[in-house]
Amino acid sequence: MKSYLLILAVLYFSLSNSQTLSINITEKKFGLDQIHLIIVSRLQNIDEYQDIGDYNEINIRFGDRNYRFISPPDNLSYTNSYVVEDMMSSDQFVLYFTPLPIISIETNNIIVDEPKVQAVFTYSDNEQTLSSNIGIEIRGGASQSYPKKTYDIEFWDDETGNLNVDMKFGQLREDDDWILDALYNEPLRLRSYTANKLWKQIQVPYYVNYEPKAKPGADVMYVEMFLNGVYNGLYNLSEPIDRKQLKIKKFNDNLRGELYKGYTWGASTFTSLPSYNNNSRVWGGYEFEYPKSSDITDWSSLYQFTNFVINSSELEFENDIWSRFEKDNFINYFLFLNLIRATDNTGKNIYLAKYKQGEPYFYIPWDLDGCFGTIWNGTNSNITDDILKNGFISRVIDRNPKNILIDIANKWFENKNHVFSYASLSEAVRQQYETLDNNKIYERESLVYSNYSFEIHELNYILDWIQNRLNFLDDYFSMILSKIDVSITNKITFFPNPATDKIQVDSEVSLMDNFYKIFNANGQTVGSGYLINRQINIEKLEKGIYYVLLGNVSFKFIKK
Repeated sequence: MKSYLLILAVLYFSLSNSQTLSINITEKKFGLDQIHLIIVSRLQNIDEYQDIGDYNEINIRFGDRNYRFISPPDNLSYTNSYVVEDMMSSDQFVLYFTPLPIISIETNNIIVDEPKVQAVFTYSDNEQTLSSNIGIEIRGGASQSYPKKTYDIEFWDDETGNLNVDMKFGQLREDDDWILDALYNEPLRLRSYTANKLWKQIQVPYYVNYEPKAKPGADVMYVEMFLNGVYNGLYNLSEPIDRKQLKIKKFNDNLRGELYKGYTWGASTFTSLPSYNNNSRVWGGYEFEYPKSSDITDWSSLYQFTNFVINSSELEFENDIWSRFEKDNFINYFLFLNLIRATDNTGKNIYLAKYKQGEPYFYIPWDLDGCFGTIWNGTNSNITDDILKNGFISRVIDRNPKNILIDIANKWFENKNHVFSYASLSEAVRQQYETLDNNKIYERESLVYSNYSFEIHELNYILDWIQNRLNFLDDYFSMILSKIDVSITNKITFFPNPATDKIQVDSEVSLMDNFYKIFNANGQTVGSGYLINRQINIEKLEKGIYYVLLGNVSFKFIKK
């Protein structure tokens, strides 16, 4: 009798402590790939599933099908994967939860280069879940041959595309036109993301006081994408570069704002000046982006600027170039181009724009996949000791109009204390790598695209490349600061040299700017101030070699 009661007690205890956890994932919040047998899912409030080890069984429902965890986990997280079984078919899938938005695109049409074809687009993140008709086409040149395609999508009010609809995603702008950048030729899928964010940090449109919503270039965000039920992997959802983003002036029966896209080399690199035809929307490596073809096609403004850069006299170039091209933008773009060594972005993969007539042109980068030690096809190119130029950049460096080389070097070392420092750049790269690696995004990319290993040695390669590139550019810009403008400095005397506590400055001409900066041999700012009695105090400096920048004049001295 006692044994019978004991058996009943054990059975009651077991039944009362047998628990099943059921989780329901609604439509549009997941993607399920029957080919690769993976499921990628959003999970609202995932932190609530950190202590579920007491459950004997955990089931999860995706849409209208039920699955069970083969081994009930103690917690659910982005950093683990799980094996679940379809309770009807017994098929097993690897399940991942993702912190990234999920995009699913479904279409019965073949997606081609042009024209856009109808598809249905769904999107889900923490803030919203939406569905819309879209037009979709393949985007790019050589990248069209890759197994992972880049797409241009346009949101439609209906299946015909007669009316477009604006959409907003995360912190990106609201628009009807978007790019899904495949990142296929980036070994770690992070170079383009990092470069786009960096450009936004250093560049502000010069007319932002008039157009506070103007952006300096495209912003991006990571998403994971399914196409017709097949996992396509990690993408950058990217804003397009257009009139709306830049806030350049609209056409009003006259040419006002201008926007041109460089797609190959030629006039775009200021190495040729072919004749133009206003019946064509392409010229010299450029595509005419704005105004629209229905408004006007007039290449004369861009032709005249290109002709000025290539053929103007030395005096004309030196006196007038910075009224024709925005000086600060040139400085920032030159530094950006060379910091990341974007070899495809000297004329190709570059936009040239003008806010309105009578204003200067300026640059906007795009398609930033070949950088930080790789080239356009994803091949590592471990070159760190060169300066990227085009015809325009070369002429500026050769002629040094308005002593801009001093401004460029000065801006480099200012940025080296912040966004161009190794600490800042390496942290940006390392953070993206760890996010993609720890959240198993690299793991599921590898299931579909086995040609990239996403291993730590690729991260170390980038970090070493950045350090070596910074070292070279420090030397390059220090050399610029060490050069003296003889035409001015013949009339300016710095003494004594070597010096102990003070440097005396005597001048037969205006010193232009009594504010000075002192740089050490590594290009770091170690002192600044205003001349007092035409003297620069160096008492607190350690022994060594230094450079003084006084207005547009530099001077090398030794502290003893």
